[in-house]
Order: sequence, then structure tokens, then C-alpha cells
Amino acid sequence: MDTTTQDAVVVGVTGPGRETAALRFAVEVARRDGLEIVLVHAFRTALTGPPPSALLTTAETADMAHWVVKEVEEELASMTDGEVRHRGLAIAGTPARALADLSRGARLVVVQHRALHTMRRLFVGSTANGVAAHAECPVVSVPAGWLPGDGPDPGEVVVGVHERGLPRPALAAGFAWAAATGAPLRVVHAWRLDAVYDDIITDRVAAQWREEQRKVLDAAVQGMRGHYPGVTVIIEVRHQWPTEVLVDDSRVASLVVVGRHGPHGWEPQHLGSLARTVLRESKCPVLVVPVRRHEEAAEDWELLADEVSPQL
Repeated sequence: MDTTTQDAVVVGVTGPGRETAALRFAVEVARRDGLEIVLVHAFRTALTGPPPSALLTTAETADMAHWVVKEVEEELASMTDGEVRHRGLAIAGTPARALADLSRGARLVVVQHRALHTMRRLFVGSTANGVAAHAECPVVSVPAGWLPGDGPDPGEVVVGVHERGLPRPALAAGFAWAAATGAPLRVVHAWRLDAVYDDIITDRVAAQWREEQRKVLDAAVQGMRGHYPGVTVIIEVRHQWPTEVLVDDSRVASLVVVGRHGPHGWEPQHLGSLARTVLRESKCPVLVVPVRRHEEAAEDWELLADEVSPQL
């Protein structure tokens, strides 16, 4: 079994007809960039549940997993008329860890996010969050039911940045995606303090802060314009909760881009609160870009966009 994923688009699947939105997104990327799609189904070697007679052996579980992959391969082939190279993998293990392991060398990992009841999220967690937190390549989480835009002009690519345009890899990824799709790029920096401090401070410094941040962001953007001269850039500085800004923008965007630190091993709370909220609530696909700490040094206690709740 070929488990290499070098420069491939890796898609996590659980069954035919269950990740159609993620498959659509992966097909768009694969067609655009001439990449192979690798469909991955991770299965647990021991399944529990009553009655005992319903338990599956390891061999039976593996056979079912291979059937799942085969069925999804047929679904993908019908979507592309055989125009996109693809293959399937059935791997023993938890989905988030398996996909994170396969992210080494991959161009992109694509997962589909399903809206879960709050209590269910507390107990079962989220594969999308787990993969986004620990993958070594960018990860795209696609909302269930997502459809590509049907108009002639693609929706904006929205990238959320911290002060000084950090994290740079997220900003660069936004530029690259906008250039590849012909979409305009909106660079967003937002902040808000807790209510008592916000009321006191905003009246005194908001206007000055907004102007200063716009100048700083413009300088950061100018450093990348030379590499992407055809990209139309809009800079937005807003006094609002960052998660609200990005989720609102996702209603008309084609992609939202955020950064996260990593990887640093399998830490349970590795993904920042902002990224987790945007992944859960976004109406369009979300691209999470890994940012290694040694690549840049942020001045604000080494915090990047997805780790700061009141500031982006």
C-alpha cells in the first residue's frame, strides 16, 4: 500500500456521500494545481458497543474500511469524470492523528466540518480541530453543505492578522490563494477589550490606533505585493471582536485564512480559541496555516492571531 502523500491533497473521508463538500473543494484545488488526491479513511482496530455479538474483529473492521475507501473513490471519479488522479488509503488509528501523520510532505489536508451540539463537542471533540492543530501542512476545513461560488467573480480571500501583519505565513498563504484563484484579498486586523476597559480606552485611542495599525499593515502588505502584483488588496482595521469579524466576512468570502503555532507534539489545547471558533462557525472553507515559533518573533508575549481572544 502506497502511503506517500508528497505534494498531494489529502482528504479525510468516513463514507460515500458524507464528505461531498470536502471532495468538491479538493477537486477544485487538484484541477487548478495539477495535484493528486489521496482519500484517507482511518479506522479503529477495536469497536465497542452492545450487544457483544455485534462486535467486529480487526480483520472485519479493516475490510469495512477498504470498502469505504473504494466507495468514496467511485464517488470522486463520478465527480471528475476521471480527470483527477486519486487513490485511497485505509489506515488503522484515530482520524485526527492519522491525517496529521500523513500531512508530512502533503500540499494540503482537507476535512469536512460538521456542526455538533455543544455537549457532544465536549465529549467527542472534533477531527477538524485535531488535524488543524497538529498537521505539518496547511489544513482546510470545509463546512458541510458548502458549494463553490457560481458567479463569474470569486469571493474574497479573507486573512486575519495580528499586529504588524503577523503571522507572515498566514499573510503569504492568503496572497498565494488570491493569486491562484483571481480573488481579491482582504487583510483584517480587529481588536476589542473587556467591556469596562474598552469603554474607557476606546474614546481616547481608537482613532489614533486605527490609523497607526493601517499604516503598519500597509507596510507589511507592500512587502508582498511585488510577488503578487495582480492581487487586489483591501486593508481593514476594525474595533470589534476578531471572531465576529471573520465569521461575518465568511458569509461572502471564498476562503478565510488564520495562522496557528506548531507543531509541538500532541498537545490537547494546541489550537487557539480564535481558530477553533472560526472553524466551528465559518460559512466558507477555513485555511489554517502552521507557523513555527522560530520563523518570527511577535513582540506581544509571542502571541499570534489564533491565540489572542480580544485582538487579531
